[in-house]
Amino acid sequence: MRAAWERVAPRGWGAHRSIGAAVRSAAPGATVSVQPGEYAERLVLDKPVVIRAEGGPGSVRLIGAGGPVITLLAESGSVHGLAVEATGGAAAVLAERGAIAFEGCEIRGRLQFGGDAAPVLRGCRITDGGVVLDGASTARLVDCTVTGAPGVGILVQGDAAPELTGTRVTQPGADALVFAGAARGLVDGCEVSRPAGAGLVLREQAAPTVRGLRIRDPRADGIRVEGPPRTEPDATGDPARPAREAVGASTGGPLLERVEVARAAGFGIWFSGMVGAVLRDATVTDPGRTGVLVAGAARVRVEGASISHAGSSGFAVRDQADVAAERVTVDRAGANGIVVRDDARARFTDLRIGDTRYTAVHVGGRAEVGITRGELHDTPEYGVRVVELGLVELDQVRVRAAEMGGIAVADRGDLAAVACTVVGGAAGLTLASRHRPLVQDCEISESGQTGVLVAAGTGALLAGCVIRGSGDVGLRLDDGCTAWVDGCTISDTGGTGLVVGARARPAVRSSSVRDTGKNGIYLHDQSHGQFDDCAVSRAGYSALHVGAGADPRFRRLRLAETARGVSLDPRAEPSWEECSSSGVGADDLPAAARPARTAVLAVGAEAGRAVTGPAPAGRCGPVPDSESLPEVLAELGGLVGLASVKQDVGRLVKVMQMVRQRQEAGLQPPPLGRHLVFAGNPGTGKTTVARLYGRLLAAIGLLSSGHLVEADRSMLVGEYVGHTAPRTQTVFRRAIGGVLFIDEAYSLVPTGQGSDFGQEAIVTLVKLMEDHRDEVVVIAAGYPDDMDRFVGSNPGLASRFTRTLTFADYTAQELVRIVGQQARVHQYRLADASGAALLEYFSTLERDVRFGNGRAARQTFQDMTERQAERVAEIADPTEEDLMVLTPADLPENAA
Repeated sequence: MRAAWERVAPRGWGAHRSIGAAVRSAAPGATVSVQPGEYAERLVLDKPVVIRAEGGPGSVRLIGAGGPVITLLAESGSVHGLAVEATGGAAAVLAERGAIAFEGCEIRGRLQFGGDAAPVLRGCRITDGGVVLDGASTARLVDCTVTGAPGVGILVQGDAAPELTGTRVTQPGADALVFAGAARGLVDGCEVSRPAGAGLVLREQAAPTVRGLRIRDPRADGIRVEGPPRTEPDATGDPARPAREAVGASTGGPLLERVEVARAAGFGIWFSGMVGAVLRDATVTDPGRTGVLVAGAARVRVEGASISHAGSSGFAVRDQADVAAERVTVDRAGANGIVVRDDARARFTDLRIGDTRYTAVHVGGRAEVGITRGELHDTPEYGVRVVELGLVELDQVRVRAAEMGGIAVADRGDLAAVACTVVGGAAGLTLASRHRPLVQDCEISESGQTGVLVAAGTGALLAGCVIRGSGDVGLRLDDGCTAWVDGCTISDTGGTGLVVGARARPAVRSSSVRDTGKNGIYLHDQSHGQFDDCAVSRAGYSALHVGAGADPRFRRLRLAETARGVSLDPRAEPSWEECSSSGVGADDLPAAARPARTAVLAVGAEAGRAVTGPAPAGRCGPVPDSESLPEVLAELGGLVGLASVKQDVGRLVKVMQMVRQRQEAGLQPPPLGRHLVFAGNPGTGKTTVARLYGRLLAAIGLLSSGHLVEADRSMLVGEYVGHTAPRTQTVFRRAIGGVLFIDEAYSLVPTGQGSDFGQEAIVTLVKLMEDHRDEVVVIAAGYPDDMDRFVGSNPGLASRFTRTLTFADYTAQELVRIVGQQARVHQYRLADASGAALLEYFSTLERDVRFGNGRAARQTFQDMTERQAERVAEIADPTEEDLMVLTPADLPENAA
């Protein structure tokens, strides 16, 4: 029977001279006691034994040569207190299987664990080698130190899933911790300091759980999560466009929780590629570049992050990345607090940003950003700035001490701000966009210059807003703008309360202006607009000034407690209806403006019926528009084809004219549904006719502006419960005064999905259509059969969409006319033979699901111009005729 105890000593009676000899002699489960000394050997542990250094940790030195110092094969056993040293670049410890434990050992050289090896290292120190885990290894490192590795400190790859607990990685020659391939595992309570590369790198599909990791002074990025690049196409066939999924769902990717990154030379935390991750309670301080960067097609959910003293922006989202974040704080960023650009999307809840070098939140490209409950303060630029095609939705956001302005929108950016507060800054809000920004229930105060500026040519909707304490103008509507102002209050301004620029055409109702340093309302020369149920009081100058050629309409305007009422240029042409004044020193409100006497109108069979209306001296009717009804009807008539649609629209216009005339005569309008269904295939002119329809109703006076707002399912339907109704309301409110055109409306009722969020959008639409039935026209468009299903999905839709206009496919002859029309617009000319060639081409063109009707004609014209350019390039000295004429030779290749 073998002894349960084996003794090893460099010399001495009754002892083994090598550890290997003792292990070979020992019985399974025996203890091998090793006396202090140096042992030059390579050890294979193929049985469960316990090896102890009797002189304490480091007293026994095991030095290997020509291969691994220790090779692990046994399923159990342990090694205590040995100092293991590899030479010649060999591994210090190598294991492909087994679960031997190392405690209190000092290991110089590389540890390499593969296969299904599951060793445990507790309280060990690994120097000059690092740790490599591969295969399906589940090694555990507990309270260990890995220091001075020439390359990566700990590399985990393949399907390995280690557990690293309380372990320190210091001064590796490359990245400190790297997880690659399909690696998983746990990193808990670990620390990284001064790596030559990044602190933590996750590559490909690696998805460990990382908790309590502290990273100090990396010479590259703090944490870098690199998902694979997107190569497969999405549902649209576009490989560059990632599929959009709700970030709020479980990502199945890595979890980074309670991580701390300090003084990274590069990015604090960087996500890129196709990766889904959760970042929870992270702290990033003093990064050399951006604090948190989400790029590529990454989808990241952030549940608490604090970023301070970033060398560049605090938090950046770009490319096609998607972020859902809550409890994010950015302090003292070297650039923007948050920047979102390209096609990225980001939603922030409980956001705090302060002391940034540039704008607190900057949105550009085609990015979409939502912020709910935010505090933005102390920036030399803007609190929020939206440029290019960016879209921002703000809810309960407070901006203060933004020197250039609280919120600014430019280019084709768009904004929906609800229940927001802006304090201070040169301008509270600056809206200079081709879209129609929405500002609802917001308070703008103490602006150094202008409270709210709606720039030239901009349409905006301001509802229920308070503007007070502006250093100069409270609300400035610049030249040509088409703002809708509803239920707003302007007060305590250093200058004029409300300024309307030349050619501006606002609709202002139920709003008040008081306590102004200059005029209450000032309308520049050649300005327009309609003012209903408004009040002006305590103005420093005249309460109302109307410039030369200005022709605003005032209904039920009230002037009170002011030194002077009205200042009119002799060439001003205002119209009045039931206006009044009280407590006005120089009460010069025109007599024609005051409530009218009772007059007798002869209206059909009811001649002699008494009605109350404006005095004859007042000029009534729709707000003058820059284009007349005949002009718009002529433009409609000039469209190619669409005979039945033109007839239907013309009939509707006549009915609407009668409705308007009855309203002006004080008669009730007939019951009439203005909302329409446009049924037809793609490219049949539905959007073009919708735009003209809005302009027609504006010319009649039934819509204030007639502008068109286009929407589809993606703009109306949210990604999680409670998100759909606000999105639908935001889009709808942008359309107030005009037309809301919902393309592919049937997609709100997908077949076979009874619980889809589209139903919530429909319910919200029905209520909004009722609440704003005289202010918005809704047009739902799509394929004929699908539109029947859409209208039948909700009784409220069926009762509101009572008229369908059918858009037939273009005939071959009409497609030829569209090409000719395109040629004239772009200064080309079709050769005599080209018409016949085009007719033959369109007659034989396959009309499958990809056929685009008018789009096919426009594409054919574009193809012809490109082929003509190639042909003319071969001519040495082309004439003007050569440059203009399109011949049959320029038709696409598949032309007959």
